Amino acid sequence: MNTQAPAGDDTIRITATRQGGSVTQVKVHIPALAWMGAQVVGMTPAAATAHLGAHASHSPRAHACAVEQACAMALGEPPADTDTRIATERALAAEMADTHLRRLLIDWPPQFGFEPRLNRFAEFHRQLIAPLDPDTAFALGGEVLDLVAREMLAGFFNQIRMPHGIGEFIDRLNAGGSLSSVMNGLITMGAASPPPGGPIQLLGMLSAAAWVSSIGTWPSADFVRHPTFGGAPAETGPLARHAQSPLVRLLLERGHRVSARLFAKAIDVADCASRMRYPFTDDVPALVDAVQAAPAVGMARVITARGALLCWVKIADGVIADCAMVPAGAWNFHPEGPFCREAMSGPETGEDLEGARKRLTVLALALDPSIAHNVDIVERPAGKKRA
Repeated sequence: MNTQAPAGDDTIRITATRQGGSVTQVKVHIPALAWMGAQVVGMTPAAATAHLGAHASHSPRAHACAVEQACAMALGEPPADTDTRIATERALAAEMADTHLRRLLIDWPPQFGFEPRLNRFAEFHRQLIAPLDPDTAFALGGEVLDLVAREMLAGFFNQIRMPHGIGEFIDRLNAGGSLSSVMNGLITMGAASPPPGGPIQLLGMLSAAAWVSSIGTWPSADFVRHPTFGGAPAETGPLARHAQSPLVRLLLERGHRVSARLFAKAIDVADCASRMRYPFTDDVPALVDAVQAAPAVGMARVITARGALLCWVKIADGVIADCAMVPAGAWNFHPEGPFCREAMSGPETGEDLEGARKRLTVLALALDPSIAHNVDIVERPAGKKRA
């Protein structure tokens, strides 16, 4: 099976082996371009910030912000003024909303035979990627909130009482909302059996100081490629941020983890819209945080649509001597992370080859690879051992 994009050096390649009616092995190859730290070595902080803002393969504002803030901490510069921090927060929230809406309006509907909402996405995309002054950000945030409440999840916002059980959840979907057909399709695929070893831990919004305390002043090469927290793999992204939402929790408890991720993504859009309108409210952690990890070493944590982006920078003679960046995909597509583990836990009712193809495709999309991805399934006869 082949989905999403042709394989190449710029493509995440996922290969699953299926035998005896079950997925028995999963391998994920992530190309080097997903890790962008090496690109800025030898550049001045200003040049590195401009480079990533223009050329990052994904989340350019977040990558530019991460390297800029890490460099500032390495150089011992004072914190930015309040207006600058608010503008940065709004810009990052707008980029997150844009990333989510591309998935929700364009990439998800075709998975279940529906037309992508290209024009609707284009309306928001043009505004979300443009520079935002305070008044524009406030108004645009309101439009994004309306999109979520009146179009995507209308069946939930039109009623006060929370649904009890999957049956009532589906009734709410059927009551209205552009995500209803996609969510119905996912739920109809059936609940998944528990993943081998149990669910992956969810990565919280740790501060930069907490990351330095946990990982150290500089991460190992193995951590950069295959990050763990507390010695174990973890999931980052919308599900980790909204797992305690009652509706997300309901889906998780019933074994619908992919549906839970999609619903959490819609909630995250509303959260981004709120940040665009009211940055730095007391109950919402900032999207960017940075700290000096050691003399001439800075560390920044930036929250993106896909999850936590971590960046360490060393400065010498006014230029970046080394830079280590850990993208969200390194967590979610870790060899023992959420994709690989859940890929081997099919529905409780079993699945045929076509069912496995569909399940792995939507699982990958739910975990939101940062660059083009390709899914292949290798079918082996039952009882035939691999060489």
